Amino acid sequence: MASAWIEKLKTAQKTCMIQDGRRKIHFVFPDGTEMAEEYDLKTSELVSRKWRRKATLGVKESKWEFEVGEQLVPRNLDSEGLLESAANPIFARKDTAVSFQWRIRNLPYPIETYNVTVDPENRTITIRTTNKKYFKKFSIPDMDRAQLPLEQKALSIAHANNTLIITYKKPKEILQMEKEIQEEFKKLKAAKDGDVDCTPS
Repeated sequence: MASAWIEKLKTAQKTCMIQDGRRKIHFVFPDGTEMAEEYDLKTSELVSRKWRRKATLGVKESKWEFEVGEQLVPRNLDSEGLLESAANPIFARKDTAVSFQWRIRNLPYPIETYNVTVDPENRTITIRTTNKKYFKKFSIPDMDRAQLPLEQKALSIAHANNTLIITYKKPKEILQMEKEIQEEFKKLKAAKDGDVDCTPS
């Protein structure tokens, strides 16, 4: 339930700082899992959310996994030593105040090529193309955490500049939960200028 997630955030260890026009909040949960979020100070919109699971024995540190936003990293060499193509589709989530939104860059096909469907039972969204050039299945972790059903009618798509844009309208329960979370964040003391740690909870 949404309230359970809010309680989990309340009980996590939190530190925050104001930097580069963003509020950055770092959470550590009792099981050792970490979550880091960045919010735009002007709009309060979520810019990025990433997770790091507790490292297993013998592993120095696990990698951050992005849920919202994207990690800016140089292109990789594949197993054959060839440079990963810059033309490969790039999938990233970038939410708005009222919607979850995903952008897949480097998809040049016209909008009628794409078939985007919700699978309520498996709690996933699937992207298929009629030319079989792209396939992607993904979930909405926010909806899973709040245990809310996925609905096809909340989904819409657009295409521009070789980018497929998938939008899922946030239900009222998510909007209320985000409002409550923002209220909690306001309780954390933060200096307006400079890189200053907030008072940890």
